[in-house]
Amino acid sequence: MVVLLIVAAVAAIGFFLYSFSLLRINKNLLRFFRRVAELADVVEDSPPSYVLERLRKKLKTIEEELSIAQRSRENVLTLLDNISDPIIFVEADGTITFANTAAQKITRSEPIARKIYEAVEDYYVIEMFEETVRTWQAQESEIVMYVNDEKRYYSCKMIPVILPRGERRIVIIMRDVTKEHELNELRRQFVSNVSHELRTPLTSIHGYAETLLSDPDIDVETRKRFLTIIENESARMSRMINDLLDLERMESGEARFEFKETDLCMVVNYVLSIVEPLAKEHGVEVETHCQGVNVWADQDRMVQMILNLVDNAIKYTSLKEIGEKRVKVRVTKEGDYAVIEVSDTGPGIPKEALPRLFDRFYRVDKGRSRKMGGSGLGLSIVKSIVDRHGGQISVNSEVGVGTTFTVKLPIKWEVEA
Repeated sequence: MVVLLIVAAVAAIGFFLYSFSLLRINKNLLRFFRRVAELADVVEDSPPSYVLERLRKKLKTIEEELSIAQRSRENVLTLLDNISDPIIFVEADGTITFANTAAQKITRSEPIARKIYEAVEDYYVIEMFEETVRTWQAQESEIVMYVNDEKRYYSCKMIPVILPRGERRIVIIMRDVTKEHELNELRRQFVSNVSHELRTPLTSIHGYAETLLSDPDIDVETRKRFLTIIENESARMSRMINDLLDLERMESGEARFEFKETDLCMVVNYVLSIVEPLAKEHGVEVETHCQGVNVWADQDRMVQMILNLVDNAIKYTSLKEIGEKRVKVRVTKEGDYAVIEVSDTGPGIPKEALPRLFDRFYRVDKGRSRKMGGSGLGLSIVKSIVDRHGGQISVNSEVGVGTTFTVKLPIKWEVEA
């Protein structure tokens, strides 16, 4: 009897525990299904099939929203990656969380998840970052960085941002201002060069005019010599100003070019008729070899271009003290291009000077160039004319041997409106 009671008690306890655990499970299931019902937006006593259908629709809606969010995120990242300026997101502790493609080009390898002082080598960038974190104020400065051994200028701006959940980020935006910096430098050089070029003739004009005014009894020969110098210097200033205006109009696109079929041999012969007296005066022999080639070009500009090259060749060849003094002009056809070569047996040009040969006011020998009355703009004008005709110009020179300028012009090409 006792044994039966013990067995019954154990069974009762077991059944109670089982019932209790089942109740807990049922309660958990009940809470789960109630949550599902809330999620599916159904009322009580709805059939299971209705609940499942509503749940499927809800899950589909959630998936679509997640897909839209993912696409939106990818679109934003793509837009940031296609911005040409470096953009970097950094946590307050210095950990980089994002760097677009442009930023990765100026950092070490893969910058994501690395500290900023590990990824960026520039000291001033690190200093600006630390100052931004310390003061939590935006910082802006211009910095210089070397990218692939090339010197680049950046306007660097750091903006502190607090996200909705209180997380702190620093947004670094670096705008490449190298071109602006180079243009400013060119502008400063241009002003300096113009001032220097004008100062010399103005000084001469002022000095000789002052002498003439202060000494009215100066002899006729001296007076004539002084007035000749004044006239020559005034003419040089006029040529310089005219060349500057012409060059500016061509580079800005304001100069009108009248394109038509142009016979280059006719142009060369016309140029030779102009320079013949100069060549005889300097004892320079001029040879021509012209293959009949017609190009679509502005005839007056072709005359200006070839005249500049031949005139320079004659003047510099005349400086040679020993050896033959000869200038050759060749016009040939190579495929779809007309090739104009102007070569001389002059003193030649050093290799280090060749890259700057077409710069405004650049002279290999400044003293000799000024004595010959040059403005320092002739080759710049030649280069602009060649560019406007869709052509190319190159120069090959050897000191003590001579120089050859080669112009390649397309025989036919589409002229921009």
